[in-house]
Amino acid sequence: MCKTVKQSLKILKRFHFNSTLKRMSVIVSKQDANFNCEYLVMTKGAPEVIKNMLREVPSHYDATHKQYTLQGGRVIALARRSLGKDVTVRDVLREDAEKDLEFCGFVVFSTPLKKESKSAVSMLKDSSHYVVMITGDSPLTACYVANQLKISKKILILTEHEDGWIWETPDGSTTFPLDKADRSYSLCLTGPGMAYCVTAPSAKHSSLFDEIVTRVQVFARVTPKQKEEVITTLKSQGLVTVMCGDGTNDVGALKHADVGVAIIANAPEVKPEKKAVQEKQNLKTTILQQLEQGKRDRKSQVLERQKMLEEKLKELQAEEDTLVKLGDASIASPFTSKYSSVKCICNIIRQGRCTLVTTLQMFKILALNALIIAYCQSALYLDGVKFSDGQATLQGLLLAGCFLFISRSKPLDKLSRARPHANIFNTYTILTVVLQFCVHLYTIVRLVDKCHETEPRKASIDLEAEFAPSLLNSIVYIVSVTLQLNTFVINYRGHPYMESLRDNKPLCYSSVFTATFMIILTFGIAPEINTEFSLLVLPTHIQNEVFIALLLDSVLTFLIDRVLLFICGDAKLRPLY
Repeated sequence: MCKTVKQSLKILKRFHFNSTLKRMSVIVSKQDANFNCEYLVMTKGAPEVIKNMLREVPSHYDATHKQYTLQGGRVIALARRSLGKDVTVRDVLREDAEKDLEFCGFVVFSTPLKKESKSAVSMLKDSSHYVVMITGDSPLTACYVANQLKISKKILILTEHEDGWIWETPDGSTTFPLDKADRSYSLCLTGPGMAYCVTAPSAKHSSLFDEIVTRVQVFARVTPKQKEEVITTLKSQGLVTVMCGDGTNDVGALKHADVGVAIIANAPEVKPEKKAVQEKQNLKTTILQQLEQGKRDRKSQVLERQKMLEEKLKELQAEEDTLVKLGDASIASPFTSKYSSVKCICNIIRQGRCTLVTTLQMFKILALNALIIAYCQSALYLDGVKFSDGQATLQGLLLAGCFLFISRSKPLDKLSRARPHANIFNTYTILTVVLQFCVHLYTIVRLVDKCHETEPRKASIDLEAEFAPSLLNSIVYIVSVTLQLNTFVINYRGHPYMESLRDNKPLCYSSVFTATFMIILTFGIAPEINTEFSLLVLPTHIQNEVFIALLLDSVLTFLIDRVLLFICGDAKLRPLY
């Protein structure tokens, strides 16, 4: 019968992981049953790094490593070496410890994709965004993941051979010279390959890296400094960068990106449903009640039960408390997501586009309303007429409500391929404001002239006279409010960036209410309402004239805006290469 001999290992010295060296080591003491000590070096790291430190490389080393990485596994090589028994551990240097190692095997980690990753990447690509993966993993693993996420279908990896650098497919079946990579392939750069490209000359750019960076969709085995360089190079070529990461190695790149978002590694992928949260809260309450009952009863079985409940309570508390650990990317990143999914990038873009479009349409509406009010006030001033306090108050309340409701528009769940303009000074905004105001101006002038035909101007004008209802005041007020309502309805953008006017219930209902109210005032359906707001009931021929003019104005301005929107309403995408 074989007796098991127990041996204890004690870590005496650590050579910490370094992203440049891509390995870490420890020196341990191994003590047998007779208390004899032997000192060992234990090393783990990237297979291509550990390979150069081995005393003897197994014949199957490269084939085995490549087999697992091609399947998307994260592979770490393990090695060891005995230092003997008479060693002063504190005097051992790293370069002396990490050499002539004995290969112990590979550790393969399976890292399945998160549920939200595929849909998030697909949404970003469908919305005309350029998706790039930057990782410290093996290039073969990175290419496999990129293929699974549909970031790229065909990819070439820059690989160093005895006769120089060449592009080759992950399985090595197809190769291309360095300066003749097939345009139908995406590119993958490793850390050493990127370092070479940064110094290599280019006919069109300052370096080969600047020339090909927009074609590269996978960066693998790169250092934190190289991650920063990727972001800064893309920004130098006029691209707006959004970066998300969860590790300390990503901090520099997150800070240099236009938008840096840290995702917490131990956070849930998505927001839990209300039902699940409620069930967990009920379970926690039940456990607390049972613990209180256990404190009153000291029997042994109850104490054992109480201990189990306390452990369960700690597990629930750990799930609830998602802490930001010191050293996480969230410490230095401008933004931090509560969840570990990259879907947060889609949410930022959705919210950003909705906010930008809302701001642009608010400027359009403000410009048109200011011009309309200015001319209406001028037309009244020339005849010594003005709006009453009640009219001005009603007009202000209606416009304030529309502005409030239009600013509360929600973004759509899906990202569109179209992109809004980045500033208000663009062809579409300027043309639509000018042409719409020309139509509004013609409508106001035509109806004011029609009013003067029915009610000629007074010979003397008293600007300080008390307000009195008049035909000009009534017509100009109805026209002014209706045209301002038109600017809200016609210039509301809606799809594909935010909910449509029909889905924005408050704005839709307030617009319908205001339009109905203006129709009642125009046709004098309820004369007491006209009297309440100091408006005259318009003559029948004027009623029809005003209604038709305002209807034609609405149709024409709608056509102008939609035609210009079709021609130059969205920002144009520039080709990356």
